[in-house]
Parts: sequence; structure tokens; C-alpha cells
Amino acid sequence: MITDFQSKTMVHAPLPAKGKPKYGWDAPHIMLGMLAVGFVLVAPSVALIALKPFPYSQAAGVVLAVAGAVPLILGLAMLQYGLAGKRRTRDAIVNLVKWRGDETVLDVGTGAGMLLIAAAKRLTRGGQGIGIDIWSAKDLSDNAVETTRRNISIEGVEDRVDVRTDDATRLSFPDATFDVALSLLCIHNIEPKSDQAVACREIARVLKPGGRVVIGDYIPTHDYAAALREAGLDVKRSSTAFGVAGALMWLLVADKPIDSAIIG
Repeated sequence: MITDFQSKTMVHAPLPAKGKPKYGWDAPHIMLGMLAVGFVLVAPSVALIALKPFPYSQAAGVVLAVAGAVPLILGLAMLQYGLAGKRRTRDAIVNLVKWRGDETVLDVGTGAGMLLIAAAKRLTRGGQGIGIDIWSAKDLSDNAVETTRRNISIEGVEDRVDVRTDDATRLSFPDATFDVALSLLCIHNIEPKSDQAVACREIARVLKPGGRVVIGDYIPTHDYAAALREAGLDVKRSSTAFGVAGALMWLLVADKPIDSAIIG
């Protein structure tokens, strides 16, 4: 059965868009900055070590190489994540849910809709999904609702999902609306930091008893886990997933008990 909020927000695209979905680059300015700083430091270090133009040039080259290696490696990891790691992470997240196909799903910080669309493809028995975002360009390249709707159309899931502008710290949905809540690389962007716990409590509030939340982020998710526990959820996992992402990544899984009541 489609709820009132779903019937008001379903996408009705007249014709499917063509082409390939574009899911953007996460934190593009940071990635490019890391790569630029790394190359600027590493390139002259190679010349200093090889050519030895002045006394102690080899030592100076080693220092530059070490200083440049850190941002270069981080930048390359972010590049790899954008090319392939984010899709592996997406698959890992949706696979942490035992899908029936009729769930209502919330994707917090949906961006270009990659996670929302993957969840929609599991909603084969009348389920519906909503993706929310505030569309910050610094967090994701080409981050706009039009981009997300285009990807939804290309992937052919218009009848199962919609997107809207909404603040994760003040979700506009009633209590116990969603069976599943998902989020990837979103909550760390919320400022001030104290509001990250507010967002977690909001996610717990709109989750139905028996529902599951899965969060992926590039920083440790232990603070999120603490906030969810305080809100009455049972945290099943808060651990690294570096091998999945090929970059910094933590995954959190928490369930709302069947007899749960929101705390706080």
C-alpha cells in the first residue's frame, strides 16, 4: 500500500532519459587538492634524488617525497573510490539489508542517487524510496536534484522513488515512516559536529520498529553508533570497510527493536 507521502512525491517522467548515469566525484576539490600537492612535492623530490644538484639534495628529496606521498596516496585513493570503490561500497550497503521488496526506504544525503537507485532495484513488490539532500556542490560534483532525477530516469526506477530537499537534522517525515534508512558519505558533512548526533536521532525517529539503518562514512562511525544507541537502536556493527571501498570507509549497521520507543 502506498502511503500519503509517497503518493504526493512519486516521480512521473514522460520519457526515460538516455545515456549512462553519472554519480559524480565525492569532495572533488579535496581530491584535486590532494593530488596537486602530492605531485608538486613528489616530482621535484625525484629530480633532487637523481640529479644531486647541491649538498644534501638527496636528503631534501627524501623529505619532500615523504611529505608528498601522504596527500598523493590519499588523492589516488579518492580517485579510485570515484572510479570503482563507491560502487562496491554501494553494493555492500544494500546487501546488509534483508529485502522483502515492499519496504519504504530513506536515503539520507542521496547526492546523485546512486544508493537510492540501488535500493529501488530491490523494491520489486511495491516498495518506495525517498532520497533527501541539501545539494552541496563541495560535497559532490554536479550535485543537483536535476542530476539525480536524470539518473533515476536512466535507471528506470521513476515509479519507485523520488527526491526532495530536506535537512537531515530536521527530517520532515512522521515518526516510524521508513523500514530502511541508508546514508553514504553524508553525516560527516553536517556542521556543527554536535548536529551529527541530532541527524542520527532523527534517522532513528523516522525508522519503523523492526527497521534497519546502514551508514557508510570515511570517518569512524562510532559517534554515530553512540547516538543511535541513545535513541534506542541496537547497533550490530561499526567497523572498517577499507577493502571494500579501496579508501577510508567505516560501515555501521543498527536495528530498531520491534517494541522500541524513541528516546530523547
